[in-house]
Formats: sequence, C-alpha cells, structure tokens
Amino acid sequence: MDLRRILLVLLVIAVVLSSSFFFLNYDETIKYTRVGLTNSSSIDMPISDQSTNAVIKNGIYLINDTQHDLTVMYFNSAQGNQVAAVELEYIRNDFIANSVQETLGNQTIWHNEENGTYMAFIGNHVTHDNILIICKDPEMLEHMIGSVKYQFFNEETNTTETMTGENQTAVNTTANQTVVNTGIDSTSSASDQSSSSNNVPAGYYWSGQDSDYIKEYTDSKGLYHIDRLHGDDEIIDKVNNKHYTNGVEDTEAFNKDFN
Repeated sequence: MDLRRILLVLLVIAVVLSSSFFFLNYDETIKYTRVGLTNSSSIDMPISDQSTNAVIKNGIYLINDTQHDLTVMYFNSAQGNQVAAVELEYIRNDFIANSVQETLGNQTIWHNEENGTYMAFIGNHVTHDNILIICKDPEMLEHMIGSVKYQFFNEETNTTETMTGENQTAVNTTANQTVVNTGIDSTSSASDQSSSSNNVPAGYYWSGQDSDYIKEYTDSKGLYHIDRLHGDDEIIDKVNNKHYTNGVEDTEAFNKDFN
C-alpha cells in the first residue's frame, strides 16, 4: 500500500472517530437559568443568546426567545395599572379561541394545533402575579410551569415565604386567608373554592384571573363565549368586532379598556 492510500485510510479513520465523539458527547438537553420577573416572582428560562426584552400593551413585560420559539409575558396587578391586566387577559382569550384545552401535569394548557404552539396562563392571587407562556415544546413548558416561585411576606409569622408551582395540594395560611399553593392562577381562598367546586356544572373550571368558575367555547355562529358561574357572561364577535356582556352590546366601552 503506497503512502497516498495510507494517508487516505488514516483520514477516513480520523473523520469517523471525530464524528463518533461528537454524537456521543452532543447534549440536546435544554439548560435553564433562574430569571426574576416581577419583585415577587421568578422562573426558569432556557439559556439563550437570541432572547430580547420589551414592554408592550400598557405595561406588560415581554421576553421573546427565538432560539427556543418561546414567548413569556408577565404583569403584576398590584404594581401596575389594571388596563395591562385586561390586555393580558385579552391576549390569553385570543389564543384560547383558536386552541383546544389540554392538561399538562396538573396544569390546564391550550394547544393551537394549527401552528403547534402551547400556552399556559399561570399566576398567584397572593402576590398578584400573572404569567403567560407560549412555546412549541410541551416538556419545556411543563418544566417552566413547575419552576415558578412566588415570594410574599407572611404577616402572621413576620417572615418572607415562597410558594412554588410544584405542589398542587399544599396549603399555606397567611394572616387573613388560606391560600392553595398551586403556583397557577387558580390561587384563591381554599375554603371558598373547595366548598363551591362540588356544585360546579360540567365544562366549567376555576379561573384565578376571573376569580370565578368559567366555561369557554365557540358556538356554531363563530361567536366566542366566556360564561362565568357567578359573574358576567361575555360574547366576542371577532368577525364584526363586537363585544357583548350579558347579551347587551358594549363594544365601545369594552374597547376603551385597550386604548
């Protein structure tokens, strides 16, 4: 075998060994870092060099990570204006209108089958945090939901305490209320929620954003409904850009909340 053939064989062996080493050591696992959102909430975010931050819609904070097809919006209703809270709810409802409801772990999420995105709307009524997450990776979404931490000052014990999204049943007692430690937007008075849940009609679920049991659906005419068990019912006509509360059109008044 001449020198040229020997060098060619050695080159092929080197390429094969290098490729094998690369595939054996290539790690697709997403790496996370802890990111503070509001003064009272934090979350695990994927490490990314393609992430930007912005403020939109009257004070809603936005993190856009194009590397992981991830969008996070957050707002604290105790620290900002209520217009932003309405805006965030409108964004959530707009996504829900074109999605199917699913369950991821113990969390209700919505899946837009047309573009493959998933959305979770989580929050805490003790800290008044509201967080909306949209991404295409359900495993990443589940990790982020479970990673959320809320900090609040417990006046009864005179200490700062932390609630997480990992324990769906634990209960913390504060000075004037008992709080279900869910880490999602269903945090409310545990006694009120448990006592009323026995009489909830089929199709309704607890919404912390509404502080009520609600049912969302689109009827045969394409009208999007939000029925509340104790509060006002809404109908949104997206084709004609009209809004109704309890069957009465109030489009002009409703639109003022977004201007």
